[in-house]
Amino acid sequence: MGIDIKTIQHLLELKNLGYFKNSSSVCEIGSQELHIKKNDLKELFEYASLPVNLIDKYPNMDIWPGQPRCSSKHLYKTLGFDKYQSIDINSEHGAIKHDLNIPFEDKSKFNKFDLVTDFGSCEHVFNVAECYKTIHKLTKPGGYIIINQEVVKGNGYFAFDKGILHGMAAANNYKIICTYYVITPGTKTKDGSLHTYLIPMAESLFNSIDFAKIRSVGVYALFQKQDDSDYKFPYQGSLMNEKYNHAGFNRIYFKDPLSYAYIPSANLITEEINFKILIKEFFRRLLNRIKF
Repeated sequence: MGIDIKTIQHLLELKNLGYFKNSSSVCEIGSQELHIKKNDLKELFEYASLPVNLIDKYPNMDIWPGQPRCSSKHLYKTLGFDKYQSIDINSEHGAIKHDLNIPFEDKSKFNKFDLVTDFGSCEHVFNVAECYKTIHKLTKPGGYIIINQEVVKGNGYFAFDKGILHGMAAANNYKIICTYYVITPGTKTKDGSLHTYLIPMAESLFNSIDFAKIRSVGVYALFQKQDDSDYKFPYQGSLMNEKYNHAGFNRIYFKDPLSYAYIPSANLITEEINFKILIKEFFRRLLNRIKF
């Protein structure tokens, strides 16, 4: 399990856009590692205006894809996440040893993390719904959830698609920051890192892919948790409305060619009226009319 080029690019972009300015804690599902060559990571740091010399302190960056590898916690520290935690049955890189098939019950970790990630871990857990319930528990209200899973040519129990992402968001009132398809063509950079790309989640783009020429296709989403409600399982079709009395909260559901995506609805904001000022303005205008 690892964080590749497109994921690092996205994390750096989110930092530069200010999404992480008040964030200091992250929890990853899976003992994640950096799957990128050192020179490629330095190039990304240059683009993001981060000190390149920090990478020289990352352990084992010259070894990948050999073993041992560099834990992703070093990258998160550079991004300002001083409190790092991961959960994995293998307990590697200091991860909390836990079988994700069963409920995670350490309440001291509930609603505590600014960012919780699933970079290809939950697909390997047969009770995958319990995984996402755990992610929900760990994320604090206002915190972010990143999910990256395989659609085609994955190596886990499940093949995901956009429907499961949108369903989780609708059922749990997650704000959808962005969703993408992930394309891994199988080519490499000049330094040897695998190319991976985020593209808009549109059916027309998906149908244009030549699956014989690619290594894999995945889905990728960034959500924001809005409140501390218990996790709700999504339902398809009219069942969502029957179970939760809504059809997607503040999302408008457009079908292709605009793509299957929840678009934030407009919010009507009513400001409190100061009646004293309103009355004074009324008489001021009235007097001006009388003068003429």
